Order: sequence, then structure tokens, then C-alpha cells
Amino acid sequence: MRSFIIFLFIFIVSVFVGFKIAQDPGFALFSYQNWTVEMPLWFVLLSIVVLFFIGYLILRLVDSIDFSLYRWHNWLRWRRKYKSYSKTNRGLIELIEGHWQTAEHYLLEGIRQSDAPLINYLAAAKAAHEQGAYDKRDSFLRKAHDLAPQADIAIGLTQAQLQLSQGQLEQALATLGHLRTVAPKHKFVLKLLERLYIRLGDWQALLKLLPSLRKAKLVDDEYIRSFEAKIYCELLIAADHKNEGIQALQMVWNTIPKKVQAEPAVVACYVKYLLSHPAAAEELELLIRKSLRKTWSKDLVRLYGLLVTSDPVKQLARAEGWQKDHPNQAVLLLTLGRLCVRAQLWGKARTYFENSLKLEVDPETYVEYGRLLELLGEQTAAVESYRDGLLLTAASYR
Repeated sequence: MRSFIIFLFIFIVSVFVGFKIAQDPGFALFSYQNWTVEMPLWFVLLSIVVLFFIGYLILRLVDSIDFSLYRWHNWLRWRRKYKSYSKTNRGLIELIEGHWQTAEHYLLEGIRQSDAPLINYLAAAKAAHEQGAYDKRDSFLRKAHDLAPQADIAIGLTQAQLQLSQGQLEQALATLGHLRTVAPKHKFVLKLLERLYIRLGDWQALLKLLPSLRKAKLVDDEYIRSFEAKIYCELLIAADHKNEGIQALQMVWNTIPKKVQAEPAVVACYVKYLLSHPAAAEELELLIRKSLRKTWSKDLVRLYGLLVTSDPVKQLARAEGWQKDHPNQAVLLLTLGRLCVRAQLWGKARTYFENSLKLEVDPETYVEYGRLLELLGEQTAAVESYRDGLLLTAASYR
């Protein structure tokens, strides 16, 4: 209906204008120097309308061409980026699948048009590392740093992981040390430092790192407790390997916090490395008894039987007192048998060894039983006991 009204309006206006032109067409005169042009007024008006319409069409055409060129450039830019993304994605897929050379090729091809070339360089460094091209790897990491120095942590973490993988522990230590100054609370930096210190055997540094691991909530209290015990055991082992005598071991022991000294594993480690020092026997005997009163430990019970004190009878009496609270334990019976041998109570020793073997067959018990049988002159039975212990040991390696 609206279109009809507009059409009707235009028709009426056209008829009216045509009627007026027919009554008085008028004229227009244009003069320039010696030139004069005369034409009907309606023709001039029509020409102006036509020229305006043609100008409008030309402007629309130019605008359309400009828009088409804009779209064309956008399409070309999108096409280049798509190719770059396609190559980057292909390179990452090849990297995950372990095709290192192909991955490096596609990752480098995708750098030129990539919006995030840092990823390309880091992934290419990984690919080069896996090929053993360490100089090329370091070159890619330098380019990544030059390209995005603000991504120092990401680049450093990548470098540290690759150095750890290659076994470049000192270089990894330097890299992680720098990262820790930049980001002292960064969780992954702390985890890599923990792993590195373990590989280096730097237990003192690891002890200093534990509070940071706890604050970062990377470890819980139970882990800290067991880890501290392991670290101090390693320190005791290191002191023993230096062959500096009992003083070195005692010095390490005195540096251990009281709560860690109460751990049976740490006590057992300390006792184990002081067993060869007779002068420390009385100290160790008291230490084991105090520890066992707090926490029962089969390892400490076994070590108690290996202690050579000045009074084995008293030592035996104390150990026999543990039977009330811990009956029918093979390791306790083994210890009692050893103490009876030291006290020259052969009959009781034999009973303890035999009862221990009834509860649990153990190569160590078979050996001690065999030694006792040799002392008693029962050579055939001793050989059989040694043989049973040897067979049991061999079976454990199968």
C-alpha cells in the first residue's frame, strides 16, 4: 500500500510538471566569450538530475571497489595467518608425536606470520634438544628471549628443564637460581630446584628449600617429616663416607632437630653407621631404648641385637622385657638369639632362632642359626641352615 501511494505521488507530480512545461517550456541561455548556448529549461533541469545520478553511481562504484580491495587484503592476511597457524599446529602435533626434525621444520615455518612466535621458538628449542642439537636449541632460546624479554620465566623454565634432561646440572642450577631471584615464590621453579638438589645430592640446600616448599603448599607436613628424615640420613651417609671417624657422625647428629631425631628411621641410620665404633655402643644402646619406648621399630630392634656392649646379659634382659608388649615377632626373637649367643647362652639362643624361623623365614636368621650350630659342633645341620639361607636369598632376586 505504501509503495502504491509513493508511486501515485510521483505520477501526479510528473503529470503536473509535464503540464507546466507544455504551457511554458522556458529557456536557459549560457554564454562564454563568443559562445552562446540556448536550451529549454526543462532539459537543463533533467541534465542536472542525470549528472547527479551518474556522479552518485560513480561514487558508489569507487566505494565498492575500495571495499573489495579492503576485503581482498583482509583475506590475504587471514590466509597467511591461517597457513602460519596450520604450520604451528602441525609442528606442535609432530612434537607431541616425537617427530623432532619434522616438528622443528613446521614450527620455524610458522614463525613469520604467527601472532605468538614465542611458542614456536620454545617448541623448536625442545625439538632441537631431542635431536641433540644443543647449540641450535640455545640459539632458539636466545631468539625467544630477544623477541619477548618479558617472558623471562617461561623461557627460563624451558631452558632449565632441557638442561636437567641433558644432565647439565650446574647450568640448570644457574638458570633456576636466576629464576628464583626473579620469582622467589614460583611453584614450578621451587619444584625444579627440589628435583635438582636431589640429583646433586646437595642436602643442605634442600633443607633450606623445605620452608619455601611448605609455604607454596607444594608439600604437606607428612611429606616434610619423612623428607627431612631422608635428608638427614643422607647427611649421615655423607659424613660416614668421609671416613673422619665418630666425631663427624656425632657432629651431624647434633645438628638434627629434636623432632627429627625422634624419627626411628633417622635413629636407625645413625646407629647403623656408628655400629663399627665400639666406643659409641653404650650411647647407641640407650638411644635405641629411648626411641623404642616412643615408637616401636623393627629396624631398631634388629640393630639392637648387633650392638656389642660391655654387659650383654643386661642387654638381653632389657630386650626380653619387650616380649610382653610385642610377642611373637620374628625380628625380636632374632635379636634375642643374637644376644644369647653373645652371653653364651647356647640353648636359649637355639630356641629363639628356631622360634623366629617358625614365624618368618629370613636369610639373616638362617645365617645366625648356622653359626650357632657350628659352635655346637653340628656341622651338617649348620651347612643345611646356610644352604636354606642362600636359597632364600637367591629366590628373592628372581
